[in-house]
Amino acid sequence: MLTTMRKVGNSRGVLIPAAFLASCQIEDQVDMQLQDGQIVIRPVKRIPRDGWFDQAAAATAHPEETAETQNWDNATTADDSEWVW
Repeated sequence: MLTTMRKVGNSRGVLIPAAFLASCQIEDQVDMQLQDGQIVIRPVKRIPRDGWFDQAAAATAHPEETAETQNWDNATTADDSEWVW
């Protein structure tokens, strides 16, 4: 398919037909890479909540760095005056 480049700000863009997007299952995000002088665009498949457990495991691997175990004995109070409503 022959198409033209369009100016988009300081860059250039190409309109991709909806049939192409549907065929490749491309939705909102793509992974774009330059390989051997060619632009390769791949769909990004995101799994809901992907990586949540990895972050939790990393936090529990070093419990001394979590907020629950920080030493708050020397913490200063931001506002120790009486509040007026």
